[in-house]
Amino acid sequence: MKLVKLFAVAVLGFSIIVSSAPAFAASANSKTSDKQVAATEDKADPEVAKPASAPGPKVVSVLPGDYLEKIATENQTTSLRLFYANGEVSNPDLIFPDQKLRVPTAEEALAAREVPVNQSIPTPTPAASTRAAAPAPAPKPVAATNFTPSDGGVWDRLATCEAGGNWAINTGNGYYGGLQFSLSSWKSVGGSGLPSSASRDEQIMRGKMLQARSGWGAWPSCTAKLGLR
Repeated sequence: MKLVKLFAVAVLGFSIIVSSAPAFAASANSKTSDKQVAATEDKADPEVAKPASAPGPKVVSVLPGDYLEKIATENQTTSLRLFYANGEVSNPDLIFPDQKLRVPTAEEALAAREVPVNQSIPTPTPAASTRAAAPAPAPKPVAATNFTPSDGGVWDRLATCEAGGNWAINTGNGYYGGLQFSLSSWKSVGGSGLPSSASRDEQIMRGKMLQARSGWGAWPSCTAKLGLR
């Protein structure tokens, strides 16, 4: 009799477990579905998406033989905007290899800066060293005129602006002679030695070659003041 009761209790317990299994499976499936819906809602939420980062400023490295006008043309801007955007450039005629320049965007508003004129250091003569140097007269303003490269006078005017008319000047700033050639520019037009050691006629000849290849932009500051274009 006791065995019959124990058997009945065991059968009843098994029935309860079996009947509870579908309910537990349904509950688990419901939780899994809820997680999938929540994950889908998170992906669809626009606030969850990360905003695209804005592009950084464009920076170029100066190569040997580069000058401001050339870099400006290659980057669809002007030498004046490059000069305005890079405050560490004190003179648009003086940039150096490996120097980093920031290229402004077309819509960027830039603060204007005064464009300096190249200043020359005169070579003292024995007579001048014994007395105080007289102040140099102020240069007369030059009317804006479109000179041609074959005009010999334009090269003397350019040398006056670039180097005070001193064709043998060498101040140690990396630029030489009346037309302030860099060594790379001088060699690129067939020059040898130092430009400041060459004659005026040779410097003008090499200057014409450089102008034919690169335009007046090889001397951006002074040619702008002389009205060359």
